[in-house]
Amino acid sequence: KEKLMNKLIKTKVSAVRCIQASRCKNTGKEIFTLECEYPRVVHSQLLTHGVFSKNSSSTRAVPLEAAIKQILENPAKVIWTTNQSGMQGEVVTDELLIEHANYVYHNAMSLAIDEARTLQELGIHKQNAGRLLEPFQNIKIVLTATEWENWDWLRIHEDAQGEIADLATAMKEARDTAEIMEIGPGEWHVPYVERERSDDGSLMYYISEFGDEWLNGEQAKQISSSVCAQISYRKGDYSLEKAEKMEGMLVDGHKVHASPFEHQCMAFGEVTNHYDPKQWPKGITHVDRQGVLWSANMSSFIQHRQLIKNHDPAKPNYD
Repeated sequence: KEKLMNKLIKTKVSAVRCIQASRCKNTGKEIFTLECEYPRVVHSQLLTHGVFSKNSSSTRAVPLEAAIKQILENPAKVIWTTNQSGMQGEVVTDELLIEHANYVYHNAMSLAIDEARTLQELGIHKQNAGRLLEPFQNIKIVLTATEWENWDWLRIHEDAQGEIADLATAMKEARDTAEIMEIGPGEWHVPYVERERSDDGSLMYYISEFGDEWLNGEQAKQISSSVCAQISYRKGDYSLEKAEKMEGMLVDGHKVHASPFEHQCMAFGEVTNHYDPKQWPKGITHVDRQGVLWSANMSSFIQHRQLIKNHDPAKPNYD
């Protein structure tokens, strides 16, 4: 899988890896999928950015002892700041003060672990007991987007909380150093699935650990969505068997759980009249005032989710 992943970017408290990067041949627009690990306490700040499609590790999905093990091995780090008026403190540089703050922090973490286990012994489910651990956890997410300017502008800034600025810096560096593949109409951005061009220029999909077996486009999308879904409990089974099982769980049940299908995106070609919906390829959802076509929160790419029947009961299924 080392070929699959680009350079891991580590900063003070976050780690970010670019899983896949693509460029739309028709428009030049770029799309990136990043795998990020950062303190859960700033996760809500990332969620305010609606241009991001994301799946994340879940307190409800991870067994309590596994969550405790993750904390003990890799607790969330804090960028300590001095107490003062306003939302932003000055970063602490006094090593003795940092040491004392870390001591208090780890004492609180130990107490939270003990009390979470007590709740479990009382018969309380992990979805409740595990919440006590969240202030000390790192969260792992897979995130895909075509729009980054506002995120960078707001979050890579001295007024942003240190942990979110640290994350945004790592995310930008991962994008800036990513290897980007240009793809044309009908070709797919499929995170966690490898791609290369054949001698005739066709885009080929595969998983290196399975040898020389090639995947067709549907299989590539299945595996990609499966692994994106599995981020919720921090496992990664890249097999087609697992992908088929996962797709059945997500799509064929009473309700469709469609968020893992937002990361696979197909580049689309030219549209003569952007304001005529009859000319739009299936999966295009709207056009903005600048005449840019969108597929939900993606521009220049058709989001896999928009091609799945009943992915949103509030919206019609266009043929």
